[in-house]
Amino acid sequence: MKRMTPSAPAPRYRRPLLAGLIAGLVVLGIGVTVIELQPSRYAVTSTVSFAPRSQPNVSAEIVQLAATKYAVTAGARTTLDFAADRSAMTSTQLRDQLSVTVQQGTANVDIEVEDSDPDQGAAAANAIASSVARATDNDELILGEVTAPADPDASQNTPSRALLLAVAIIAAVLIGGWVAFGVRQLDRRAAKET
Repeated sequence: MKRMTPSAPAPRYRRPLLAGLIAGLVVLGIGVTVIELQPSRYAVTSTVSFAPRSQPNVSAEIVQLAATKYAVTAGARTTLDFAADRSAMTSTQLRDQLSVTVQQGTANVDIEVEDSDPDQGAAAANAIASSVARATDNDELILGEVTAPADPDASQNTPSRALLLAVAIIAAVLIGGWVAFGVRQLDRRAAKET
């Protein structure tokens, strides 16, 4: 009669662990491949700040309302045509890749352009920002100024590859665990039936 050693129970866990490991590696491999196939996109932001000209009776609320008004100028056809000429992008591309937001509680407008070329995106964002600031030239109350021009060296890769990789790893671990659990349950059922 063969004597059982303490390591004898390990084989019943080997199959579920192997199945879970293989499933996790497959999911991780697919995730990494998809991430690598994603085209690189870069977001660059230019900021226009608004302030009262010289009249002391212009309140902060009026300046914030003016910022919202001039933010609309960023998406205007003439503004996009102007920026397209200076960035080698078309107006349609710019419209699709442009995001304009007014910073809450401030009179600052962020103009973000996302493109595969950070230099081209920065040129477009800066052209739009200067056009928005120039739109205040005839305004008697409000003055707009580009306070933070877009810098291609400070561009952000979107979507973040590190975030996508973290999601792929979490998905691989969860699916691997689920598969291992499922195989373990199937093995238990099969053992009961025999």
